Amino acid sequence: MRNCPPPYRPLRGAAPPHFVDRPDANDFDAGGVRAASLAAYMAGPQDPRFHRLVVSEPAMGKTALLRAIGQRAVLELDWAVAVHRCQAKERLFGAVAAAAAASLQRQWPAESGRLARRLVGPWARRARAMDRGPHPAGRDLVKAPLCLAPEADVSWAELRQTLFVGGRFAQSLSRGLLLVFDDADRLGGTEVESLGHLARHLSQEGLPVAVLLSGGLHLAERFYRLGNFSATVWPTRLGALEPAEACEALAVPALDRRVDFEEEALELACWGARGRPLQVQRLGFAAWSTATDGGPVTVSDVEEAMGLIGSKPAA
Repeated sequence: MRNCPPPYRPLRGAAPPHFVDRPDANDFDAGGVRAASLAAYMAGPQDPRFHRLVVSEPAMGKTALLRAIGQRAVLELDWAVAVHRCQAKERLFGAVAAAAAASLQRQWPAESGRLARRLVGPWARRARAMDRGPHPAGRDLVKAPLCLAPEADVSWAELRQTLFVGGRFAQSLSRGLLLVFDDADRLGGTEVESLGHLARHLSQEGLPVAVLLSGGLHLAERFYRLGNFSATVWPTRLGALEPAEACEALAVPALDRRVDFEEEALELACWGARGRPLQVQRLGFAAWSTATDGGPVTVSDVEEAMGLIGSKPAA
């Protein structure tokens, strides 16, 4: 066991220590999806890749890619980012409205009062319907949109209006809002169709509110069958890592901690991972943990690790 902990993240959805910006598997000449997405956000809704749907087989790194895009949107563009992990039979619109309002407030806290005042109008009707009582000069109501409960029964029209107001607010700051929907294939057909319509309406208004979704391969087919807004959402398919990418994902985090892989050990580890990003992390974690000294990771270490995670029977 080494003195420092493994630099790998073997759990689904965990951000890896070294992220390889993935290309679209259907476009081998394209650059990374993360870089292309950031360029689209800078260009605005007229860019065809402004709204994106990322699909793949399991364990191909969709969640890690979405998180990487969101992180760079915050750091490089100063955008607000709302991340939502989709669940079956959930009240999606309330959760999205709450996440969007919270992300806008979190990203620009100095402007939260101005944002709340803009949101008073769209939510005044709901406040009256909930019998919240009078709100002189909107003093109490100002807090309501930013504290909306995720389980609230919000209509599509109310969500649309909330995002329109939030989008115009972000536009006034020369910024934007990114809505991330992970595991969108868990949603029913109505919710998927609603998200497509939402993306189209936001783009038609020229608002800097981007929609980024992920799911299994069949999710792209669902969007295609709906047809009337499929051109609004750019489909992106993630394939397996190239051998060089898998080697980079294994070797670079180790080198950052002054640990090397023997050349044959690195080749064996890349073969054992089969190009799956999650398997790369699991194999790297296991190989690091089985090594008993401070020297390089050896073929024996990798073989033992492969046996532990089931890449092949232990020797």
